[in-house]
Amino acid sequence: MNAKDKARLRTLAGRYADCARGKPMAERREKWRHHNRLQAKTFPFHIEDNGTFFKDLTPALECADEVGRALEGRLLHALTAYELIDDDRIIPDRFVVDWVTKLTATCDELEVTHAGSTAADSLGYKTNTPIKDIDADFGKLRKRTLTLDRDKTGARAELAREAFSGLLPVEVGRAESMYSNGITNKAVHLMGMQELYLQMAMNPDAVHRLFAFLAEDNLALGRWEEDQGLLTLNHDGNQGYCSGSSLFSDETAGKAGDRVATTDRWGYLESQESTGISAEMFDEFLMPHLTRLAGKFKLLKFGCCEPVHNLMPVLERLPNLRKVSVTPWCDIRQLAGACRRNVIWCRKPVPLKFCGEAFDPADLRAHLQETLDVGRDYFIEFVFRDTCTLTGRMADRVARTCAMIRGMTGHPEGSRL
Repeated sequence: MNAKDKARLRTLAGRYADCARGKPMAERREKWRHHNRLQAKTFPFHIEDNGTFFKDLTPALECADEVGRALEGRLLHALTAYELIDDDRIIPDRFVVDWVTKLTATCDELEVTHAGSTAADSLGYKTNTPIKDIDADFGKLRKRTLTLDRDKTGARAELAREAFSGLLPVEVGRAESMYSNGITNKAVHLMGMQELYLQMAMNPDAVHRLFAFLAEDNLALGRWEEDQGLLTLNHDGNQGYCSGSSLFSDETAGKAGDRVATTDRWGYLESQESTGISAEMFDEFLMPHLTRLAGKFKLLKFGCCEPVHNLMPVLERLPNLRKVSVTPWCDIRQLAGACRRNVIWCRKPVPLKFCGEAFDPADLRAHLQETLDVGRDYFIEFVFRDTCTLTGRMADRVARTCAMIRGMTGHPEGSRL
């Protein structure tokens, strides 16, 4: 790393550390801690950018070195979010360098074709569905393996430590987990959703065999991560995990010096591709596997885009369930009648009410208030996701939305303003 790059990184790391240790961040940590512990209804919220907001407004990278540019990009992303989105996003007071690993494929014949090369176009894709008949094609499936590159990981961590020395502690660890790797999405990639649904009715034993294979593969890889000592605690902020929700908690803090196990941590499971089946079929085909995976965690969040109102009587049997994703497709009135009170609603508002072509603050307020009214007996957080049309020109409405939520909920703490 040359002197110019190092100076650039140290400047950004100093700003990052100041934000991580400042009063707004301390208030945000308490806000999420009380909420995630079910101790107080503090209504924390988080706004993601799935569009071009950060691309439009983040300063250009200046570092010449590839690894230096990666570090610079992470710091700039956190700083831009802090300065331009006054939500309850937490900046962790440590910098975690993930292990460099290489993962093999489940099926060598699987091909994925994306609709385009831009961020928006790449969301659409198709696969060649190499599994036409589960029984006949089962031999195409392979147990995946992870290969760990300790040398490359160590080099990245050493560069970060050199750049951030005295400013920001650097740790090596993995915040995510292969236990949380989806199984229904893999099945759909391999054979298509329509065929998967048909085979549930026509050849259920084969579908059970397929799901069992995919789940066992996740379990084996998760055990490998634990055995290799790769895991770090994932309770101290937004570390790209858990479908937009912050995991900040003191319930999952391990003892200093102990090797981290998944049972010390938050976990995440989802099954978006099972949206079209009944709760009974979900129970039959997926719950045996999801239950085993859920048991690997101390606390669990379930769901991404799938509506959960019909599934709650089934999902509530998942060990350690603490949060569910409540999407725009979820019937919140039905959910209120089916969900127990100690399950947090991670409410995802309709994205276009926030980042559509026109912005109507009164309409968005009414939309948010409906959730607060219907879910008055529940712990609620708001997570704005799928904001694919969010651009840098919408900075003013982002600021207005943040102020609106803080005012509506009566919880202004954590604001940087």
